[in-house]
Amino acid sequence: MVKNCILKISIFLFFFFLSPKIFAQHTDLVDDSQTQILADTTRTYFIPDATHKGMRWSRSHNKWFSTKLGFAPILDYNTSFQDQDSKNQVGTQEKRFDIRSARVMLSGKINFKNPWKYLISVEYKGFDRAEDDPNFGITDLKFVIPLSENSDITVGKIKETFVYEMVGDAANLPHFERLLNPFFNSRNIGAIYHHFFMNNRLAVAGGVFKDFIGNDKSFSNSNNTFTTRITGLPIWNNNGKEFIHIGVGVRYVDAKNDVIRLKGKNESNISSNYVDTGNLNASHQWNMSLEQLWSLDNFSVLMEYAHNWTATKDFGTEQFSGYYVTASYVVSGEQRPYDQKATYARRIKPTGKYGAWEIFTRVGQNDLETKEVHGGTNNRYDLGLNWWATQYWKAGMVYGIGNLDKDGITGITNNFQFRLQWIY
Repeated sequence: MVKNCILKISIFLFFFFLSPKIFAQHTDLVDDSQTQILADTTRTYFIPDATHKGMRWSRSHNKWFSTKLGFAPILDYNTSFQDQDSKNQVGTQEKRFDIRSARVMLSGKINFKNPWKYLISVEYKGFDRAEDDPNFGITDLKFVIPLSENSDITVGKIKETFVYEMVGDAANLPHFERLLNPFFNSRNIGAIYHHFFMNNRLAVAGGVFKDFIGNDKSFSNSNNTFTTRITGLPIWNNNGKEFIHIGVGVRYVDAKNDVIRLKGKNESNISSNYVDTGNLNASHQWNMSLEQLWSLDNFSVLMEYAHNWTATKDFGTEQFSGYYVTASYVVSGEQRPYDQKATYARRIKPTGKYGAWEIFTRVGQNDLETKEVHGGTNNRYDLGLNWWATQYWKAGMVYGIGNLDKDGITGITNNFQFRLQWIY
């Protein structure tokens, strides 16, 4: 089955690679008013891409609704080199290709008096699938219902409003993999209310979620999750060429069957869990996050910190944390345009024929180690290079070091990750 999937994706990429100029470039909905993030279909590049005209078959509309197909194939190659302490801690890590994501998306509008937006995506594997999920499944099933000029409500299977690197498009971040995985759940069943103030300089989002689908519990007896995220732009100069984004988030989660488990991999999607609390006998958890993005033309710094309080029944309240700092410099001068409705920066749109080159570095840590819970502390150091070849193709590589303090020893893993993606 995996060989068949690789063959189909390869054929798909071959035909679209042949055919410059497309129309879309994101894995999430885009507000039409945010023109600064839309694809510039007048540009051509050294690397060819599908044409707007050639992709007409992927779009349709009538008086009731509009539709647009999107695609997000992402292919990785991962290799790592471990010392013996690391192998003793987590076992020998794999070295192989990985279909990181193969997503097909259907989006558009339902033409009520005030049109609704919708997004449906089906995915093979992908950024947001848990280890015990089937390989294929529905990633997104959401409807955005406008309430006023400055507010809306989103319902369905949707992202929780917590942690910048989760709320944003993962494929468009400088770094390849999210680091704060132990502290969020990507998709959940529920509803989110958004409200925008001060000409979109301040945004508030609050979500309520219930995990009753796929469980043996009724809706009223299922577990609850509540999230809140408040973001602002205290500095916004030169039409967004210089800005500072800040945010704070809070997340409450009921324990599922009185069990809470926090865990995280070592950058690569195919790695073992390097930090892992194991199953904790607990009633609930609280999470808090702080985020900040500084962007000055083609240089940016993204910082996040997450703190967790887990109410265990055996040890009382246990506390865990994680953070990262990612610095990015786009050599060719472009920057990530900020989306004031989505409240995060989107992908780089190269202006030169040969694309945009981005150098990035990241330091971070996940600390799941306490006096009673020995989940380990993993320190990450990464240096990478992205080539945004067109507005849709990206190739990149990253070298990273993971120092895992666990079981009284420090294991060292050196890893290389290579990525090729095409987001339409």
